[in-house]
Amino acid sequence: MISLDTPKIWTKKLVQEHAQAAAAVELYTLPLYLTAMASIKDAGSEASRIVFSVAIEEMLHLQIAANLCTALDAPPNFRPPQYGADVPHIKPYDPETGERGFLNAVLGPLDDERLNTMLDIENPEETPADTAIDHTTPQHPYSSIGEMYDGLMVGIKQVGVEQFSWITRHQQAHWSEQHFPQIIANYADARNAVQAVTNQGEGHILEGVLKSPPWTEKNFPIPPFYRLMYDPNDPEPYNGYAHFGRFLKLKNDRLPDIYSGIDDPTDPIHKPLQQNFFQLLMMLETLWGNGGANFGGSEALWSVMQGVMKKLVVNARACWKAGVIPNWFDLAAIGK
Repeated sequence: MISLDTPKIWTKKLVQEHAQAAAAVELYTLPLYLTAMASIKDAGSEASRIVFSVAIEEMLHLQIAANLCTALDAPPNFRPPQYGADVPHIKPYDPETGERGFLNAVLGPLDDERLNTMLDIENPEETPADTAIDHTTPQHPYSSIGEMYDGLMVGIKQVGVEQFSWITRHQQAHWSEQHFPQIIANYADARNAVQAVTNQGEGHILEGVLKSPPWTEKNFPIPPFYRLMYDPNDPEPYNGYAHFGRFLKLKNDRLPDIYSGIDDPTDPIHKPLQQNFFQLLMMLETLWGNGGANFGGSEALWSVMQGVMKKLVVNARACWKAGVIPNWFDLAAIGK
């Protein structure tokens, strides 16, 4: 259970909670992005390819965050995200100011509202050097994913790297031949892996580098060292631009034709989607629980998971074609 209190100092427990929250945030994006992608009528369009390339990297980020949990002695959990509910350590909606937290998504089609939400989630951290956040004491709730990861890395140092086992057993690395580490055996691995996540997703824009808008995707490049390489679903040039840049390209271009739908969680069309998503979550639990031993090992299980991911897209698209917004999980059936 993640505590909602804000300690005045970093503790091992708080660091572990941050790692678990990071995994939860990465999982949060998957149904959101795949639901939006499945709403695109032309499944072969560039818009569809762009969103799917981001979803592939979010799976990588989930793998890294789960590995980080393991290294920090905090078993990752893969509970289904609850859209509209607050996420631990992330700044929520403030009714007094009207400011929306950046994780206030509602599942829906790839329209202006959804795209703006996706841009909010991937918004780059652009903190001038003279106003940089001092994370030597806990500063949550955070305004961006980059801030959360920054706090986590400082928290590890504040508690002491020797306080964690950095165990690698059952950690996963399913994207071969990458420059950045995926298995986290020490603090340096953690730092580089987190840099891959933040550079691919939200990015860290250095002071003076980012010009005033209007922007294009080319304003948000990923350094070559941190690019995901050799994945056919994340090809060039998309893999060279941060998620924010890719979504910005969608915003700058004309949005594709999309399906519309009503929110009807009782429609039986959701059942295949819910069953396959539940299966995916159980597979994730198995991978980090016992290395997929009961499936013939992690590589065999990962191969099955890739097939399930493709089914999820097909299932979500079937919901849209039936005129309903995809509903990914029956919380009453699987428990909150």
